Amino acid sequence: MTARQALGLGRERAGVLGARVIGALRDLTLRPLAPYSAAAMRIGLAGLYVLHLLRELPHANRLWGPGSPLTPELFAETMRARGWDGAFGWWYGLLATDSSVVFYAWYALALLVSALYAVGWRTRAMAPLFVFVVVAFYIRGSMANSGWALLSLLFANYLVFCASGRHWSLDARRRARRGGTTRPVPWGEETEELRRRAVTVLHNAGMGVIALQVMVIYTSAAMYKIRGTSWRDGSALYYSMMSDDFSTFPEMSAWIASHGTFTAVMAYVTVFSQVLFAALVFNRRLKYVILVVMLSTHVGIGVFMALPMFSAITIVGDLVFLPTSFWLAAAGFVRVWREPASPLPDPARFGRVPKGRGELRDQPR
Repeated sequence: MTARQALGLGRERAGVLGARVIGALRDLTLRPLAPYSAAAMRIGLAGLYVLHLLRELPHANRLWGPGSPLTPELFAETMRARGWDGAFGWWYGLLATDSSVVFYAWYALALLVSALYAVGWRTRAMAPLFVFVVVAFYIRGSMANSGWALLSLLFANYLVFCASGRHWSLDARRRARRGGTTRPVPWGEETEELRRRAVTVLHNAGMGVIALQVMVIYTSAAMYKIRGTSWRDGSALYYSMMSDDFSTFPEMSAWIASHGTFTAVMAYVTVFSQVLFAALVFNRRLKYVILVVMLSTHVGIGVFMALPMFSAITIVGDLVFLPTSFWLAAAGFVRVWREPASPLPDPARFGRVPKGRGELRDQPR
């Protein structure tokens, strides 16, 4: 190959690379990534929070209300010590009240906001309000928070930037009833185009941060696991199953723990799937394999280790990696499954007449 040919080949490759970069930037500003996954995450996160508030309603007074050991005075002092008494400190302290009436009024408002966000009513307004609700309960219950509370806080903040109301929402149904017509914009078409592109960029950035957060969670969890000897020798799941603190069905857990080879294999599968998650989840062929493995892991943790909310919120985080084609195929499958079978026509209403070429055709009499 001559120097001129090598130079021409280099320019051609540089042109192809430049075209790919320009195409990626164009997609970043014009094509929202996984809008159905954003909608599914909105429904899953807000729905789980509604269930969480309803489940803890009998204990709400002791957890966040006037009966909490963290009295309003002690809570205010904690806020100042941790630097949380900033511009929004008044909102976070609304739950810290001595009045049961005021507390349960805010509790009912939190339930309403979570439910409206789940069904997608005025999603753009409900998203930041839902963040305020989650942050208020998180800070008020800071002494007893769990992994579920932290992940719900993170995902709620990230979803503010995502266009999660474009599908499977009351907002989407309202737009469909208008027939897809757009309202006139008073600020001009160019400004409207700039707004649409900014919304797309923010949506893609939010979805990217959620995906990064999920990968960091799995990778860091795997790094912590391999530091312990119990995960390296495969006995970690045995001790987890035999622990009284993490046991939903003690007899079933004891039976699983009695199969040492099985628990050892599952321990190694857990570690390797978390280590390799970030590398395999973007592979078209292995994406669904690793997601099914993680789904099975979360279901097992939620059922056998008494951590249903943590398992559910991690499953919600995994939804960010499902492409639009998956959701369209799943929606089509559900639509076919829900449609009733069409009844067969009444033979008495039809007669058989020759159609030609040896075929027959049904004709109404």
